[in-house]
Amino acid sequence: MFSVEGKRGIVTGASSGLGRAAALALASQGATVFAVARTASALDETARLGAGLPGSIVPRVVDVSKEHELRDLIAAVASDGALDYVVNNAALQLEKTLLDTSTEDWDRVQDVNVKAIFWSCKYSVAAMLSSGIGGSIVNVASVAGLAADAMLGAYTTSKHAVVGLTRTLAVDRSLTRAGIRANAICPGDIDTPLVQAYVDSHHDPEAARAAMNSAYPLERIAQPSEVAEVITFLVSDSASFVNGSTIVVDGGLTAAIFTNA
Repeated sequence: MFSVEGKRGIVTGASSGLGRAAALALASQGATVFAVARTASALDETARLGAGLPGSIVPRVVDVSKEHELRDLIAAVASDGALDYVVNNAALQLEKTLLDTSTEDWDRVQDVNVKAIFWSCKYSVAAMLSSGIGGSIVNVASVAGLAADAMLGAYTTSKHAVVGLTRTLAVDRSLTRAGIRANAICPGDIDTPLVQAYVDSHHDPEAARAAMNSAYPLERIAQPSEVAEVITFLVSDSASFVNGSTIVVDGGLTAAIFTNA
């Protein structure tokens, strides 16, 4: 395990799936996690699951697509102590080709997947610079940030942008000299309620799940906790020389030329 004991930070999209798993993984190692989402009841469940862990989970209802809400959250967290890390996980997926994507669709996806991460990074980095003790930014991209899916036009574009934004932060020497690191992770499919809903939308959910699993050399998709452990590592001081990396966590999906071998 990687030590994040005593660290304070933010995880967005923490009401379920990977965000919840990341919040629990960090709290299990002694971190204080300000868990962010738009739904209070789901955040309360995340906090309930984290009760009794060495660290703590503090629910915060915030709409990350609204700049002032995100800015105020970061200011409030930083005013009470160090802001050691931020995990930008909240995202919106839209299953449409670019030809079928409206301007409204496009803006909605970019607002959550790109603009909100830009705001979070901007205000978080400012807070980390003020504290003088550095920090870790972890941006959750996707394998769709490295390759393309024709049915995820706006989403694919947004995740490529997340990778580029992360690298831009990582090479800014005014940040690296202050001990601030930025890294992105690119997961494949993760066994979350969102993925299960997608599977259930098919006329044969069992066949749809089997087809999804078979695309992966490991013949399964990830559990949220498996990806959350990578996030914990990047937050920890064990990753002190990991900066500007795009870490793929996809069970070998993007390493294969043919996935049906």
